[in-house]
Amino acid sequence: MVEEMCSTASEWVKICIKVVMGVFVVMILLCYAFTYEYSTFKRKPSPISRNIFDNETEFQNWWTTQEQRKLDIEKTCQKYGSSIQNNIKRNDLMHDRSHNLLFCRNAKVGTTTWLALFAKLSSSKKTYKSSKSLHNHVPHLFPFTKKDPDPKTLAQTTVSFSMVRNPFERLVSAYQDKVVDKASHAISKLASKYGDISFPNFVKGVLSQGKKNCRHLSHCRINLHWLPFISRCAYCSVPYAVISKAETFEEDKRFIGMMAGIQFEDIQEHKSSGGGTDELARKYFEQLDRQTVDELYEFYKVDFEMFGYSPEVYQTYAN
Repeated sequence: MVEEMCSTASEWVKICIKVVMGVFVVMILLCYAFTYEYSTFKRKPSPISRNIFDNETEFQNWWTTQEQRKLDIEKTCQKYGSSIQNNIKRNDLMHDRSHNLLFCRNAKVGTTTWLALFAKLSSSKKTYKSSKSLHNHVPHLFPFTKKDPDPKTLAQTTVSFSMVRNPFERLVSAYQDKVVDKASHAISKLASKYGDISFPNFVKGVLSQGKKNCRHLSHCRINLHWLPFISRCAYCSVPYAVISKAETFEEDKRFIGMMAGIQFEDIQEHKSSGGGTDELARKYFEQLDRQTVDELYEFYKVDFEMFGYSPEVYQTYAN
């Protein structure tokens, strides 16, 4: 009787050990699978990872638009070749290692808003009360360092992105924000050279700078607020995962956040005086003649073609 009980107990012990070992093995496999999927997503964001989104169709539609935007970039790069091939400067990139984000910022394209969003992601608890403070401090919290891989490699292994808008709309915004709303040394030079700081004279100054310092868009040295997009973010050299546009900013922001596994907070966008940009664009471009508008278009032609914008409405405004 005792022997039978001992034998039964021994069998139960063996069964329990097998069950425990089986559960342990399953847990290891599940952990490995989760780690693999997570690391794969972190290395290279792509449609393969779209199952993390609640609305797969919505994401796929957005991603299809992104693929078209990148195809337009590729075609433009092939069309103009080496004349628009350039290397990006380290301080034009922001690298958030904690959230695997890489951002190339173009001035007057929602940059202040993006800096405010990045500030919320930083470990710093500092509050930035002005646009100037954001621009002076936040980029230094997310440096692209010499220890990082080259920009091309890093762009392929992060949620990399840049943002653009219609070049003429941006020029109007730059004039309103940097000339009309602010006094600066650049404005003094403009006034001393042309007599006043009207929009036509501002445009003359931009074109003059362009002819003097931008003979090739790959080596363009003018004010960042009206520097062509291609001359700063090196779109032919750096394969960004996402190309955001001002017109689709909210949607782009949401999906960029999802790809990085975060939810960006709602931030009040920085706005210049004078009303909406559409109204200002008509007001200012009506002050230009058609020849000047055409010269402006030639200067920003690559940006227009690369990002699918048209100058037509601005050409109709010209007198």
